[in-house]
Amino acid sequence: MTLLIKAYLIANNYQEIKMTDRNYFIDLYSRMIEINSVNPSGGGKGEEKRAEFLKGEILKWSKEIKFEEYVAVSDGIKRPNLLFLLDKGKEKTVWFVAHMDTVSEGDLTLWKYPPFKATIEGDKIYGRGTCDNGQGGISSLFALKYFLEHPGEMKSNVGVIMVSDEEAGSKYGIDFVLQKRKFSKNDKFIVPDFGTPDGSAVEVAEKGMLWLKVTVIGKQCHASTPDAGKNAHRLARDLEMRLDQNLHTKFNASDFEFTVPTSTFEPTKVEPGTTSINIIPGKESFYYDMRVLPKYSINEVMSEVKRTSDQFTREKGVDVLLEVINRGDPSSNSPEGNEFVQKFINSIKKLRVIEVKRVGIGGGTCGAFFRNKGLDTIVWGTLDETEHMPNEYAKLSNVFGDAEVFIDFIKN
Repeated sequence: MTLLIKAYLIANNYQEIKMTDRNYFIDLYSRMIEINSVNPSGGGKGEEKRAEFLKGEILKWSKEIKFEEYVAVSDGIKRPNLLFLLDKGKEKTVWFVAHMDTVSEGDLTLWKYPPFKATIEGDKIYGRGTCDNGQGGISSLFALKYFLEHPGEMKSNVGVIMVSDEEAGSKYGIDFVLQKRKFSKNDKFIVPDFGTPDGSAVEVAEKGMLWLKVTVIGKQCHASTPDAGKNAHRLARDLEMRLDQNLHTKFNASDFEFTVPTSTFEPTKVEPGTTSINIIPGKESFYYDMRVLPKYSINEVMSEVKRTSDQFTREKGVDVLLEVINRGDPSSNSPEGNEFVQKFINSIKKLRVIEVKRVGIGGGTCGAFFRNKGLDTIVWGTLDETEHMPNEYAKLSNVFGDAEVFIDFIKN
């Protein structure tokens, strides 16, 4: 064990992790990262090879591990979802949920190390997916293996779910699993896919999410005779700003439990209707990423978008098309879930000796899918928040430190 990691564990009152276990999981982590699992939405081939690797490795540990697999298919690509369960007949099961897919590497010139070759430098392991969500996956699997070796310390059954498609909305991931498998209301879920550098924030609620494509249909013509057409680019910018103003005005409440306390309505991507300078475009599409406080429903937001668009259509004499790309309703735990959350916070406080707060975030994790099925869920980790960045990394001390919190929680 490196002096840095040993000092980190001792300073935070963690048990020492055996050298053999640490080396095994660093090797497992490294080999996993080197299997490219970029989501097909980002031009990748998906999670199949990474899933086969993990399944083969984990099922070697013990015949006691119960295994289930739910495979979705998108455009001919298999999208596996893996469930590993150590069932000791306890009243409830605590499930850890991590995702196997990653975003693409982006601009390679910005990386100092190869994105799909794990590189360890000091306490950091570099590579695409190390933070998002490899760290959470390895911490969860460490906890599972710990209880294989210490079954007498379990106060609940322990399961790990490794899912696909989180980076593109989870249609072929946890959403697919929840359509196929029923979980008990006694089951609790921990999703290690959000965090702060010290682990002092436990996510207990998510905003609603709406990704919306707006297309304005004008009339194409030569740029020298603009009166002969209707400039979809100019019209789209006009509608974009109207939507921006109206949405922020109508849905203006604040909730300071959330890390960003207001609803957000951000125009992002644009699909231009022409590639030529001398053509006035007859069509243009733009996109909004909206994160909506639980005070409001997604249906309310869509009604306002439609009202504004219909008024714009009447004024300008053009068509406006609305297409929902992705949506998710706001999520929060049941009243009974508060005890579950508090016990988890107690484990963090005991091991870290820090103050811990409950927070809500902008949404987008697997946690919302469980909560919207009435299943209490925590989203937590200790992360430097390098996800989606070049030179993405995770700290090995955080990998093992988070595993210690998971273990303490299951034991107590």
